[in-house]
Amino acid sequence: MIKEIIKFMVVSGWYVVLPTLLGYWVKGNRTRQRWLMGGLVFLTSAQINKFTLMLNSVEFYRGHTKGFEASLIVAGALALVWAAAFEKSKGFRWVPPGLGWWWLYCAVSMISIFAAPNPTYTLMAGWKFFTAGAILAGAYCYLRDEEDLRWVLRALAVTLVVQAMVVLKLKYVDGYYQVRGWFEHQNPLSMWAYMIGLPLLAVSMSKCSVRDGRIWVVGFVCAAIVVQSALSRAALAVFAVGVMGVFVAGFIDGITARRIRFLLGLGIVGLLGLAVTADTIIARFGDRGNQASGETRDVMNLASLAMLRDSAIGIGWNNFGLTINHPFPYGDVIDDWNRARGHKVDESYAKGVVESHYWLLLAETGYGGLVTYLLFIGVVGWWALRGAWARRGTLAGAFLGAVAIAFALTYLHSDLERVLTQTKNLSMWLILIGLVSRLEMQRKGRA
Repeated sequence: MIKEIIKFMVVSGWYVVLPTLLGYWVKGNRTRQRWLMGGLVFLTSAQINKFTLMLNSVEFYRGHTKGFEASLIVAGALALVWAAAFEKSKGFRWVPPGLGWWWLYCAVSMISIFAAPNPTYTLMAGWKFFTAGAILAGAYCYLRDEEDLRWVLRALAVTLVVQAMVVLKLKYVDGYYQVRGWFEHQNPLSMWAYMIGLPLLAVSMSKCSVRDGRIWVVGFVCAAIVVQSALSRAALAVFAVGVMGVFVAGFIDGITARRIRFLLGLGIVGLLGLAVTADTIIARFGDRGNQASGETRDVMNLASLAMLRDSAIGIGWNNFGLTINHPFPYGDVIDDWNRARGHKVDESYAKGVVESHYWLLLAETGYGGLVTYLLFIGVVGWWALRGAWARRGTLAGAFLGAVAIAFALTYLHSDLERVLTQTKNLSMWLILIGLVSRLEMQRKGRA
């Protein structure tokens, strides 16, 4: 009890005192605000215990949220909001565009608490995702001009360089087959890497200084190293499609000597990289466990469907890890599948959460949760596409176009991996959405 009280006091300081004082310190000083934003970008790659604190932690639980989570990324984002509020900057809003859609998704998802076997687990998820909206607001309040965007892009590149060094050490010094870097698993690592690596490729081909171009292309190469080293089959395929998409979008924007040089140069580097790593990649796609992995996903989806049929509002946000196990009947389909393969079933073993983000939404939050989530990503995706077209030929246009591609691929990949429920991927995603939101308001002349 004393430990939880101390944690509560620390979290109160993080979310109330620290943001206000830090916001006052950085107000009116763009350099300080840029360094703060860069720090938040870097934290999305840090080890989870370095920037989060969990109240009422239930580490034994295999759900996607294991307590009332507090994050220094949220605290830093709130500081940027306070800085803009103190400055009364142009375009400032306590609730920026996009945040209302996000909170609508959170509110509708919370309705599932009425069907939840454990309402506390639902409150944990509600707290985590509702407060994460501050990250969107912080990124929105941060971005004022093109130089601010350049700083974020430099921070993305530096963060990727650091993560690539960690990955290479794990792979070639420690001998790991599938590396996870500072992430909890290789799948969120690879999805995080290509989500920010693709925009760096796009802006490095745009009109920019030689110094920035070099920094950003190095960051993109490091993203490629991370994805290849993680050896996530879906991520490897998605990354290749994303690179082609960014090049196509760039050539639609305009065929320039710079873009042709990039295409030829990266093509040569890519071929050399494939020549070195081809055996490992081919072996990964031929792993014996691939078929079993796919079948596991299928039966988990069937379990999700059974939950949805029993409750149209879902079985409770963050309650999947509870209801998939005994005495609930939903995990029986998995036990039957294991028995059919001749495996012994241990009913005391705790099953995990379905991998598909969309089936997870349907199972836990019902039709309402999925529909409001799709509305949110649809609105933001449209802003990115429209902004990319309106700003074609500019740095912001290249950035927005690549973000739209990265988001689309992430959402496609999310049918196999629910990484957008995980703190670091969620935080980076919301940072990018906040930037997209601000650029959209600037396009309209409202910021």
